[in-house]
Amino acid sequence: MHTSNSLTRLFPSREEDVALEGLYLQHALHRAQLQETPLVYSNFIESLDGRIAIAHPETGEKGVPAAITNPRDWRLYQELAAQADILVTSARYVRDFAAGEAQDALPLSDDPAYADLHQWRRAQGLAPQPAVVVLSASLDLPLEVLCEQLERPVYVATGAQADPERIRTLRSAGATVLIAGEGRKVEGRALIEALRAEGFCCIYSIAGTGVLETLVTAGVINRLYLTQVHRLLGGASYHTLLEGQLLDPPVDFVLNALYYDQGNEECCSQFFSVYDALK
Repeated sequence: MHTSNSLTRLFPSREEDVALEGLYLQHALHRAQLQETPLVYSNFIESLDGRIAIAHPETGEKGVPAAITNPRDWRLYQELAAQADILVTSARYVRDFAAGEAQDALPLSDDPAYADLHQWRRAQGLAPQPAVVVLSASLDLPLEVLCEQLERPVYVATGAQADPERIRTLRSAGATVLIAGEGRKVEGRALIEALRAEGFCCIYSIAGTGVLETLVTAGVINRLYLTQVHRLLGGASYHTLLEGQLLDPPVDFVLNALYYDQGNEECCSQFFSVYDALK
């Protein structure tokens, strides 16, 4: 395994020694406009046998497998966040964050390793941090913790039938509440329209497979970034990329780019792939 910062680009044209740092910044997502509609993208890391999350042996809670997380993928995750106007996350993240159990704070990370990404945002005229929107039907959120600790605008998206008292509580905590659905749950298209009305054009979903399903079934996802680590995990309790009912019709994607990482002492080899949804 090598230790350099390089990758091999396999598609659209083969090229050796493509730099890891700056790889996704070159996509200029913050500049993208799709016929005056927002650009919506998401990112996942999975094992060779398709495990996105596996159950903790003691708690049973599902989380990203430690066996596939690695700094090289995490660098690209941060680059995707650096280009976003707003991050889409889940109520579960907020609860984990308040309990001190979240995998990490919301990007951009304050780790000195990503100082260049903060500089990059300033150079592009972007806010210091992307805003965040939390999707929740119940609105049972310890949002005061999030609003106190994050120096960024915080939104909560919910359905029209959400509890009015909880909406008032969240607004008192400093959150902006968006109604994005006719029932209790958030609907994908209504969510993106509500965010567009707030002025957001580059929307990065960092939530799990449930939010991905909401975006995919509504036909509003534009791009999917997928890291596939070349490692088999097995196990009987896990999440894969998309669950729930069969999509009818299926949603087609086309390969935009593919990079091969030989790996290093911290991780085995992996693919970094980029897919665009066919509309």
